[in-house]
Amino acid sequence: MEHRLAVLIDFENIAAGTEKEGLGKFDIRAVIRRLKDKGRILVNRSYGDWGRFAKFKQRLLEQGVTMVELTSYRGQDKNRADIALVVDAMEIAFTRDYIDTFVLMSGDSDFTPLVMRLKELDRRVIGIGTRGSSSRLLVDSCDEFIFYEALLKQAKQAKQVAAVRSPRPSRSSDESRGQDPDDSGKKNVLSKSDAFDLLVETLSGLQRDAPGAVLGGLIKQSMLRKEPSFDENEAGFSGFGRFLEAAGARNLVQLSRDPKAGGYRVDLPEGDGSAAALGGEVTGERTDPPTSDLPVIMNSRTRPLIETMLASGVTPVSHMARHTVVHEFVDHIQERERRRKRNTLQYVYGDIARRCRKTDPFVPTEQVRAVIDTIKFAGLMRHSSGGPVRSQNAHFVVQLDPEEIIVALRREYITVLLDNQVSLADSEALSELLWNDVDHAVEAEELVAWMQHERSLRESDTPDEVPAAPDEAPVEE
Repeated sequence: MEHRLAVLIDFENIAAGTEKEGLGKFDIRAVIRRLKDKGRILVNRSYGDWGRFAKFKQRLLEQGVTMVELTSYRGQDKNRADIALVVDAMEIAFTRDYIDTFVLMSGDSDFTPLVMRLKELDRRVIGIGTRGSSSRLLVDSCDEFIFYEALLKQAKQAKQVAAVRSPRPSRSSDESRGQDPDDSGKKNVLSKSDAFDLLVETLSGLQRDAPGAVLGGLIKQSMLRKEPSFDENEAGFSGFGRFLEAAGARNLVQLSRDPKAGGYRVDLPEGDGSAAALGGEVTGERTDPPTSDLPVIMNSRTRPLIETMLASGVTPVSHMARHTVVHEFVDHIQERERRRKRNTLQYVYGDIARRCRKTDPFVPTEQVRAVIDTIKFAGLMRHSSGGPVRSQNAHFVVQLDPEEIIVALRREYITVLLDNQVSLADSEALSELLWNDVDHAVEAEELVAWMQHERSLRESDTPDEVPAAPDEAPVEE
């Protein structure tokens, strides 16, 4: 389903916020291109005194923004833009029922009642604002809130990824004037290299909202929203499928056939090592991922433990990533239960991955999946009848709080190592695996001793009561 958006910008609030927080001149282009990943923008208005913000007018015009003039009168302009924005929002909501999503670009808490009323009218509300100037009340009221700083970072990374994956050839004097040699004599037409860059940028944006391969038709729709002049024929291809095949041949994307539609599904290549994707510096060459970007810190001591877990099908991730994913997971489960909606594994991966893109620190999708898989393997997702869930479509409940789940994940890691009869004598290595430091070596040693004792009691069928794990709350098995 293609969403239809109404974008309403409290320009003074957003422009003042970016300058106050040292983020430079407000980049409307980065914002609009990100929103075009989400759907068609049918209403695009910005409210302000344009005599004061004249330096922004050209950029707003280029992005199709209608500038609503609210001239100041004797310096008394407080709330004028807010009221005009709210009036227009309600008029749009009641007269244009085809608009299903409102984008409110402001961090002002005064807009919270508007957000709540739009949600009552079954409209989805996306907020955009800076971290320092956005009210927590407004952030929590929106269905989705995008921080401007994160959006700038994503735009920068998209450019870096495109530069690494599709390095441009050296340019001649014609190219330095803005003309590609392959497109001699053509104006207002994307060059072949620009078209490939647009493909990578668009696919990256779509996967932020919905992880996984994307249908080729949806990608083309989003590309045209960003660059209406895009035409694969002008780039030298007989059809969009041929364009995707050429991108696949250059290792810019991975292609697979959709079993139902028959067309291509498109994904970004795995393990391409692009510096932008890994957070490293862009040099035009492939780089190895920095140690901090691996699931957990791997060194000579932890390597045997990590390799054993990977061979057993369990991917260990850092303590911080586990903490973040588990809290987002439990919050999401509880939120759906309050709305009387069922939780199934079929959708939970994508839902939590989307939430973890907005967290600080950011958690990559593969690590989100690894944590959720471990929660499943540990039997913490239960049928209402009490049994562990294994099916993707089965309804599950989670009866533990986040801290209890985090404890259970540490025990699951140790269980895998004990099952493989790995030596756990190096308590500092185990501390690095479980907590990403060596400060918990004593706790790691005590936890292993307790679990070995518990296992020996079970194997010997001794009826003695198993004591609780040291320094940790009991977890329901």
